[in-house]
Amino acid sequence: MSGGSDEVEARAAEVRVIRDPLYGDIRISDDVKSLIDTSTFQRLHRIKQLSTCDLVFPGATHSRFSHSLGAFHLASLIVERLDKLHPGWISELDSKLVRYAALLHDIGHPPYSHMLEDRTIFMTFHGHEAWGWKIIDDPNNDLRQALIQVIGESGISRLKDIYAGRVHPIALHEIVSSQLDVDRLDYLLRDQYHSGADVGTYDVQRIFRSLRIDENGSLRLHQNGVPAVESYLLTRLHMYKLVYFHKLNILTSEYHRKALRRAGELASLGKIELNDAIKGMLLSPNLDSFGYLSLDDSVVSSAISSWRESEDQELRFWVDRILSRDSFHKRIRIPGLTPEHVERCMIAISAEISSAGFDPVRDLILARVDNVGYRPYEGGIRLVDGRDIADVSSVASAITKTVHDTMVFVPSSVRKACEEVVKSTLNV
Repeated sequence: MSGGSDEVEARAAEVRVIRDPLYGDIRISDDVKSLIDTSTFQRLHRIKQLSTCDLVFPGATHSRFSHSLGAFHLASLIVERLDKLHPGWISELDSKLVRYAALLHDIGHPPYSHMLEDRTIFMTFHGHEAWGWKIIDDPNNDLRQALIQVIGESGISRLKDIYAGRVHPIALHEIVSSQLDVDRLDYLLRDQYHSGADVGTYDVQRIFRSLRIDENGSLRLHQNGVPAVESYLLTRLHMYKLVYFHKLNILTSEYHRKALRRAGELASLGKIELNDAIKGMLLSPNLDSFGYLSLDDSVVSSAISSWRESEDQELRFWVDRILSRDSFHKRIRIPGLTPEHVERCMIAISAEISSAGFDPVRDLILARVDNVGYRPYEGGIRLVDGRDIADVSSVASAITKTVHDTMVFVPSSVRKACEEVVKSTLNV
């Protein structure tokens, strides 16, 4: 009896539980805990998942950390499911590595997530996936050292192959990166939960029950899973339209970028002092992974707040927009504007802005977003019989067209006048 009790206690010592608002208990083994406990991974606590969306949806303050744990949890569920359905297809090592791949997929995100993944902000620019590998390849990085302890150099090489799709079965890659991957499946549910956006939902467990591995090693969907995937695609379409591309999120993101660009210009002329982390972001042509990891939301937010008393009028203008909700620009309320429409109206809109005493270079803000519910590319979402889901689903086929949206923001006091100018120019 005592031996059995010792075994239970030993097993309990090897597994931790993290409580998640979506999935309940997420079980964490000691090897995974060693990765999570690194300073590199803990930094994700300080990277907001939805950048400035909390200015519109106050509850949307969740982090890349919770999303990464969610992706890890979903990867664990699907690997266990596929291993039971297709025994022998996924090795014990690959079962572990695909979970790690899901857990670590966002370690390279910059502050404020995608908002600052911008080559006009970082003098040394890489996408977040490239930064992730620079971090893991850094011999002094604590996450790399933890990975060496649990999977060794050969395991890291295999992990890279999973990310890059150089593996068999290719399903290992598709679990982490595809149109039906654990990243998308988690962030749509998580972002909807925290934002409070009521756009419908989908049954992720039913999707998992419908997944198979075909004879070529690819992930395929059983016909009975089509309705659940249709719900997932519609959720994605509406979340982009109503949350990610909300006009205030787009506008305030641009305020942040304009403030940072201006600070960089001033610093390059010696007119403003920057701390080392911000200087590395805005001015360093050879930023390394250590400097990159010193950046998070709080570092950027603190720097922006410190510029509120700047002697530079333009920098102070953008900082004031960020730190208060007064004097926000307003979107021109004419649906269906295209870049060609805006180009035809630019001179007239600029003249209207200028005549009201504003600066058209500063106060005319343009943004374009593209939304599409389903992209049947790189294999899309395939059924077990090889057909694309758009071939069997009227929902999927109906939302393959990209919808372009051009947003034009002007000072609130001239919005009506600018709208009239646009209508007159375009004869609408």
